Amino acid sequence: MRGFLGTGATLNADLNLLVQLTMGVALLVGMFLARRNRFTAHGICQATVMLLNLVMIGLIMWPSFRGVIPQLPAGLGERYYAVATAHAALGIVAELLGLYIVLVAATNLLPQWLRFQRWKLWMRTELALWWVVLLIGLGTYYVWYMGPQGKGAAGAGAPSAAYATVKLTNFEFTPKEASVPVGATIEWVNDAGRHTVEADDGSFQSGTLLAGSRFEHTFKTAGTFGYHCGNHGDPGGKGMSGRIKVTPR
Repeated sequence: MRGFLGTGATLNADLNLLVQLTMGVALLVGMFLARRNRFTAHGICQATVMLLNLVMIGLIMWPSFRGVIPQLPAGLGERYYAVATAHAALGIVAELLGLYIVLVAATNLLPQWLRFQRWKLWMRTELALWWVVLLIGLGTYYVWYMGPQGKGAAGAGAPSAAYATVKLTNFEFTPKEASVPVGATIEWVNDAGRHTVEADDGSFQSGTLLAGSRFEHTFKTAGTFGYHCGNHGDPGGKGMSGRIKVTPR
């Protein structure tokens, strides 16, 4: 499903972006609460962010990252995979550190030898790390949905390209819509799972694409061509589907 920020991202990606920005600001608010000695409110604020982030990881971020894993480590030379991997690796550290701080500050579950004493150092480290992860996350959003994508990937309304790439990620075609001139070639790249690329009018069909598989089709006539995944979508823009607009030269 298309998002609401107008970048061509999925609804989940747009929702996650706004939630992550809100949580980053909430951690700053929590810091100011601590400086004003409002420690109960500070604890509630920070703990809520940690728990909410766990939910976002489980519902949105982990399912998206599963499409990256099959391309590692070979794909780390591409920005698409590199930024997502850096975000995930540092994000795990930030989340685990945050949960550790919550356990020490709010519970007696950990033995004394596992409990830190230098509160400010640990909390400031967590805040700084969280914002580093957030900034890398913003970079990931840009690379995945807004920036240039490899061999002239075209987004909705993007300039015409002789060669464009569409990625199959998290049960979505990204970008969902592309505009190319007559004679251009579209390459579909499957990141994970079993998918197909099938024209609604039957003019092209990929067969089953496994993780890492690619399929190309050259468009020789102008027009608008809808397509879908035969396993997870249907003709007419239903489910996992996309559209190619081919313009005259």
